[in-house]
Amino acid sequence: MTDTSPARPKNVVILDAENPLVEVRGEFYWREDHERLLAAAREEAFQLGFRQGYASVAVPAAPQQMVVRSRSRRRWITRWLLAILVVSFLLSVVLTAVQAVSRL
Repeated sequence: MTDTSPARPKNVVILDAENPLVEVRGEFYWREDHERLLAAAREEAFQLGFRQGYASVAVPAAPQQMVVRSRSRRRWITRWLLAILVVSFLLSVVLTAVQAVSRL
């Protein structure tokens, strides 16, 4: 990482806001330096996550097995039951009509 910012002191003396007679000593980062470090860490974390995600998807999974079952017997039973239901309905309508005509 190249440092394009001007030379800034790392060790600074800061006065406490509540008590100006107290000095706060230590190593501080400038805002621009901090933001640059965060951007680099963010980019590195993104690249790492992208590589891990891509690697987990790139592994070929076991092929799925497809089982085809014949439902022709179930289909025939359903059709026969439906046909019996329709014939019984039509037979009841016809018998009701014949009964109504015979009473006249």
